Amino acid sequence: MNVREFKAFFWSFVDGVGSQGSQLIITILLARLLTPADFGIIGLISVVVYLSNVIGNGGLNNSLIRKDKLTADDFTSVFIFNISIGILLYVMIFLSSGFLSNFLNLPQAEVYFKIYALSIVFTAFEQIQRVKLTIDLNFKTQAKITLFSVILSGIVALILAKFGFGVWALIIQAVFLSVIRCFIFWYVIGWRPTGHFKMPLLLEHLSFGYKLLLGNVIDVAYRYMFNLGIGKFYSVTDLGFYNQATKLTEVPSMTITTIVRRVNYPIISNLRNNKKCYFNNLINIASYITAIYLPVSLWLSFNSHNIISKLLGEKWVDASPFLSILAIAFFIVPFSNLFGNILSVEGRSDLYFKIRLFVKLILSVLFIIIHSYGINFVLFFIAFATFFEWIVNIIVSYVYFKFPVFKYLKRLTFIIIPIICSSYLINNYILIDTVIVDLAVKLTVSMIIPAFILFLLSREKV
Repeated sequence: MNVREFKAFFWSFVDGVGSQGSQLIITILLARLLTPADFGIIGLISVVVYLSNVIGNGGLNNSLIRKDKLTADDFTSVFIFNISIGILLYVMIFLSSGFLSNFLNLPQAEVYFKIYALSIVFTAFEQIQRVKLTIDLNFKTQAKITLFSVILSGIVALILAKFGFGVWALIIQAVFLSVIRCFIFWYVIGWRPTGHFKMPLLLEHLSFGYKLLLGNVIDVAYRYMFNLGIGKFYSVTDLGFYNQATKLTEVPSMTITTIVRRVNYPIISNLRNNKKCYFNNLINIASYITAIYLPVSLWLSFNSHNIISKLLGEKWVDASPFLSILAIAFFIVPFSNLFGNILSVEGRSDLYFKIRLFVKLILSVLFIIIHSYGINFVLFFIAFATFFEWIVNIIVSYVYFKFPVFKYLKRLTFIIIPIICSSYLINNYILIDTVIVDLAVKLTVSMIIPAFILFLLSREKV
């Protein structure tokens, strides 16, 4: 890894950890002011908005990053498409808000949809600025903009929650975040659509991006299927518990996933003519992810009750079983995304879509079958589902691209076994009377073995 790539990883890590960490702290503070039902409601209505944001991207960002010679017409054509789709999606949600609120059994949510969905339009306006920074591996600027926007919108949400605005504090936080981030991107980056809209160029990007788009839509729809299922089959309070447990596990999981996608993709795109080189790159990254992330996941799982009660308060303790299981389930997610990068770099967006469709259809049918067995069974199913998807991605990468699976699994086994053993002993046999000190000591000591493993890996060539 050269100096430029290291800086890209570092600032992408700062971006991910800073924004996700700040958002987590804000969420913890909001959880003490709001109710589980408030978070359950936002968990339901956010499904439509998140899905729309994925559609609004159109899968064209990766197409721009992957193309060798870009012109002003490329950027302008994709920009016009992005904002057109963003506005269209907002209008559709606005007009269908009544139907959506009735479907979710939340009559009061009609106005929530109309306001929350404004974030789609502003997100569409910032996509090209993000792409240009990503192409230049300039994640330092992205980190500063995102972190500032998260903190400012969080402060606004906390003030509103303090004065009794309830779920509106969460809605305004999301909209204000997208607004302030969009305006700062436009001011700082300075890019303007100076080229011309050309349909052939747009179709070129769509021919690559639409299959990635469909795959991403399936991913997001599947992910938020659990929100809809828990909210409809159980209660918005259960969904609030699920969302809070998810947020605690998403900080490490989504941070790592975002870093892998944003930084690793342009790097291995440049290495796509040397499979051995970028396969080794992927194995190295998977090793580092495991050594850093696994002890954190196990710490969250083993200490879920104390973590929930101390961070969120006693009214949230029923979320501890959710956290215990989901912490392990979300550990697998970044590894599946690594294999998604292989498919994209190889230009096999068709295969990416087919795999997503195949896996999600099977898991969705299974979820419909098992949902009546209770919320705990659903949580174990989510853990099984992440593992199943990872295995499918491994098999596909081996069959189609000759990915060195045995070298990959051997490396992970070398890392996983000592971390599991040491984490079990540390989290079950270190007992300190003060809960906060107990948790801090356990997490700190849990990182000693991974640190030693990382030292060994730094001295070894894959």
